[in-house]
Amino acid sequence: MFRILTKIPYFFLLAWGVILLFLTAFFFPFGTESDVQFFNLIANQGLWSFRNTINVHNIFSFFINLVLDSYEIRSFYGYRFLNLIYFSLLIFTLYKIIKLQFYDLKIFPVLTAITCTGIIFISFLSLHGILFIGLISLIIFYFQIKFFIEDKTYNSFFLGLFCIIALSLGNYFFLLIVTTLSILKLLDWKIEKNKRFAILSNLSFIYILAIIFVILDQIYGEQILFKINLSLSEILKRTYLVVGLLLPIIGILIISFYFNLLKKINWNKDLFLYLLLIAISIVAFIFFNNQIFSIIIFILSILTIYIFRTLEFVELKWLRLFYLSFLLLPAFVIYFDTSLYPNIEAVPKLNYIFYALIVFIGFINPAFSLQSQLFVESYKTIIFSFLLLLSISLSFFVINYQNQFLHIGISETITNELSCDLEKTQITSNHENSTISLYFSKNLNPTYFPDCEIELSFNSLNEVPIDNPSSINKTLLDLNQKSFINVNFIKK
Repeated sequence: MFRILTKIPYFFLLAWGVILLFLTAFFFPFGTESDVQFFNLIANQGLWSFRNTINVHNIFSFFINLVLDSYEIRSFYGYRFLNLIYFSLLIFTLYKIIKLQFYDLKIFPVLTAITCTGIIFISFLSLHGILFIGLISLIIFYFQIKFFIEDKTYNSFFLGLFCIIALSLGNYFFLLIVTTLSILKLLDWKIEKNKRFAILSNLSFIYILAIIFVILDQIYGEQILFKINLSLSEILKRTYLVVGLLLPIIGILIISFYFNLLKKINWNKDLFLYLLLIAISIVAFIFFNNQIFSIIIFILSILTIYIFRTLEFVELKWLRLFYLSFLLLPAFVIYFDTSLYPNIEAVPKLNYIFYALIVFIGFINPAFSLQSQLFVESYKTIIFSFLLLLSISLSFFVINYQNQFLHIGISETITNELSCDLEKTQITSNHENSTISLYFSKNLNPTYFPDCEIELSFNSLNEVPIDNPSSINKTLLDLNQKSFINVNFIKK
């Protein structure tokens, strides 16, 4: 079986991963407090602060809002269209970097490995521009490298432009990138005096820009976004997070270190640069308090190039030990699903069939192959297993829980069981709920005279449901609380 999987083209796996990204973005519902805050921000441009006004991602999102409103489309999923654009630009930028520095490196394996990681799927669901901020850092890296290689004015122009965009997003992480690259280049005594002066001029300009933005933040009373985290518990949490989100790539990185530093395979100054940036970026992720997920996007991009450049033609025996870390993914899915229920006894029997299936998929792993394989071949098996696990998990999630999502359950109950027209119904609630605020904002504060008035009461599954013969009790899934809750409907 493992031999058959190694014959699968990387292009097929890449296409499968991209399709899953779209399906995940389309089927995964909104409803968290973060979503509500974002939609309220975009809808109320007059209340934007200085930082929100210059935020390029907010401007793009507001444009999407205008387009949707002009066509009277009330589809929240239209806002995730921006992530499609950001993701496409991320892939294109990686392609340009590989062609610029490693022209003989096979591109599809790198792009597939990046696409099929947990952090990309999380970023694709986010409305707060995680992909965009990570993309800008990568573009800055690209133009900085290109500025060193090609003495063209437009390279310097675009470098400055994207630095300004990064600062508008509150992203100061890119300063580590440009500073590291500039210092390493200045240490090269072979570069000409004019080039050395141009590098210093660019670096000075970028830091002057950063100081100007800090001053503007202070003038407009904005909170300084560049802060250091020194909490031990938070440091440990982020260490676990970076390992989990980059599975199964992070384990392979250790082997790449071994072959680079000790075996000297593919060792050159470009890979040293990538290794240094990976170390700096991981430290920044652990200790910086701002936009940590976007830093992982940048780490993932350069880390994947580094790994495939180092191990592209290497046959590994130790690799199977690190591939075993992939077994943590089925364990995580099972933990997440069981945590939705108040206790293990409440988990439906059907769910155990799903658990058994994804555990079986976890064993589709080159760690259990009896034959030695090249890294680029064995990694296909891991990608195939990950995509199959995600496909089945997404299908189970949608089929098993879609009718129990809070917003769908409320809509169907009001329409089908209480015989009310949702467009002419007023909803009142005994406490604020982000899902209700998002999907039923017009029903909470109607501008019309309602034909029906529905009162909603919420309590946990551990509490006794409201005993009222004239009401309806439903058990629905609140993704904001990540648990099932009791919802009581009273028609007044």
